[in-house]
Amino acid sequence: MEEDFEFDFSEDPSFSVERYEEMIRNQDQYFFDAQAFENIIDYYIEKSDPIKALQVVDYAVNQHPFAVIFFIKQAQLYVATNQFDKAFASLNKAEILESSESDIYTIRGNIYEGLERSEEALENYEKALGLAESKDEILLHIAYVYQNMSDYENAATYLKQCLEQNMENQDALYELAFCYDVLDKQEESIQFYRQYIDNEPYSYAAWYNLGNAYNKLELFEKAIDAYDYAILIKDNFASAYFNKGNSLVHLDRFNEAIAVYKHTFEYEPPSADTYCAIGECYEKLEEMEEARSYYKKAVKLDRKLADAWFG
Repeated sequence: MEEDFEFDFSEDPSFSVERYEEMIRNQDQYFFDAQAFENIIDYYIEKSDPIKALQVVDYAVNQHPFAVIFFIKQAQLYVATNQFDKAFASLNKAEILESSESDIYTIRGNIYEGLERSEEALENYEKALGLAESKDEILLHIAYVYQNMSDYENAATYLKQCLEQNMENQDALYELAFCYDVLDKQEESIQFYRQYIDNEPYSYAAWYNLGNAYNKLELFEKAIDAYDYAILIKDNFASAYFNKGNSLVHLDRFNEAIAVYKHTFEYEPPSADTYCAIGECYEKLEEMEEARSYYKKAVKLDRKLADAWFG
């Protein structure tokens, strides 16, 4: 026999979960308010159990058929389980209930982006952009779509807009550097990151990208200075050490480069590329035994590394 009970446990998520699981065990019907259902759904999402989360959503939709949040969560969970047609259907229902909800268009844009349907992705992201209070992640995704279309000019434009909204968006900082690199606009990259650093002097990512741009222009001393600032701010920044080592090699400062390359081992596992770079430095110093030793280490990690074989 089914019994209807009403519970409002929105302030105690764990108790909501316990009562929900009790309901399932007893095959009863309890009523939960919308917040309690959200808590239960989020609990299963955090437990990486989208199937159970979807089951909770079904109960939530039955009890709160006009709550747009549950159709949005349902769509997100369908995406997580690669059920895209069902996700689209849930988003359509959400749009009927509340067409001004930006998450509807963001999620739909995410799906189209993943399916490489670029124009439809852009259309939905632009709709989301006009509705959302927080815009930086949407702008970032628009940039990703343009990158996938090999339209790096537009991608760079949206990445800069993203950073105007949120200067601390690290993904946008790195992607913008990538776009400048593909477009071979190192001078523009330097100008941007110098201006950025004027406002955010403790951004290790900005200093790192500035160093990379200097490196591309063969301004190795300036590159080293920029990498040093990145390392000063984030002392375990292995990539900055590695790229600083590369700049030192270009200046024929091989002993310093070796020391810097070896420093990366304190912060990440040794790589074939780093071993090979050290081997090349020893070869330049005519310390052939050491060179061979590091080339062997490189080949052991990556037998396809041609530089190590022919070093």
